[in-house]
Amino acid sequence: MLATFKYSHLSTKIRAMKGKMLTKDDYEQLLLRNSVLEVAIYLKNNTYYNDFLQELNESNVHRGQVEMLLYKSIIREALKIGRYLKGNEKSVFRYIYRRQEIEDLKKMLRTLQMGGDIHQIDRRLFFINKYSVIDFNKLFAAKDIRTFVNGLKETNFYEILNPLIKDDNHIDLFSAEMALDMYYYKKLIAQPELVSGTDKKIANHIIGLEADLRNIMWVYRGKHYYNISKEILYRYHIPYRYKLSQKDLRLLINSTSVEEIMEILKKTPYNDILSSDEHYWEKEFYEYILNIHDKNINMYPFSIAPILGYMFAKEVEIMNITTIIEGIRYDVDPNKIKKFLIGFGK
Repeated sequence: MLATFKYSHLSTKIRAMKGKMLTKDDYEQLLLRNSVLEVAIYLKNNTYYNDFLQELNESNVHRGQVEMLLYKSIIREALKIGRYLKGNEKSVFRYIYRRQEIEDLKKMLRTLQMGGDIHQIDRRLFFINKYSVIDFNKLFAAKDIRTFVNGLKETNFYEILNPLIKDDNHIDLFSAEMALDMYYYKKLIAQPELVSGTDKKIANHIIGLEADLRNIMWVYRGKHYYNISKEILYRYHIPYRYKLSQKDLRLLINSTSVEEIMEILKKTPYNDILSSDEHYWEKEFYEYILNIHDKNINMYPFSIAPILGYMFAKEVEIMNITTIIEGIRYDVDPNKIKKFLIGFGK
């Protein structure tokens, strides 16, 4: 009864928000566009992204700008939902904000590493609000890497990044980005302990699946595309197991080929989820988690399930838009792009 009272109004609000999301017809229309500008204009004129794309300068549209505005819409939606939450539920939900903070830190570090001026970056493209633990005014004033990291001294990010500085203008960027991601997931994994009952069960399930997904894809990409050593893979994997055992992860990290990775995964609980074509693994994993969210929402409508489910669906929607934009930029056949869209046709 208490859970019903606590979540009833919010569940109604989220159903209304979900009802505005892109339809199959919207995706079909986007696949007919011929440029990033045409995609942006369609979203702005025909979908609920109208509110989020008002800042778009149609005379100078580029992919990065569109994608940043789209991801900023996730934060705005999260802030709407966050206003209805109190206590521990609000603390758990704030980790959605933390993820965006970390993405902003990575963008700023990349800019400085390449010799750019972060003061020239449009602040509207960053997540800055009252919940932030970061003094962004200090960071935007930084002229080099060392000053930037020093601007984080009052946060946990300083201890993470400071040992990775090479000199005033350089940092071990790969290790810095991985370390920031690992910090986020370590904190995220602890969040279900703040809630109880059904909410705790749902949060543990979803976070566990996502941790397994990230670790599998991290090992696969690291070996297949970047030739990353097993020492690095051990150092930066997410230190959490759900359905993927410690033994399974160790075998994956020590594997020597994609074929071996596939054979190892066949003996895990994820065998029925992943196909024999590794190019679709990420899509298949996301579709699996999307399906879990839908089941949780149906089973536990007055819980944290609709909140987590909506935010995940929103993230997937933006990933799909980004996939379409990338496909159009590289002149990929629309039917081929469609094969990589997550949950297309649902």
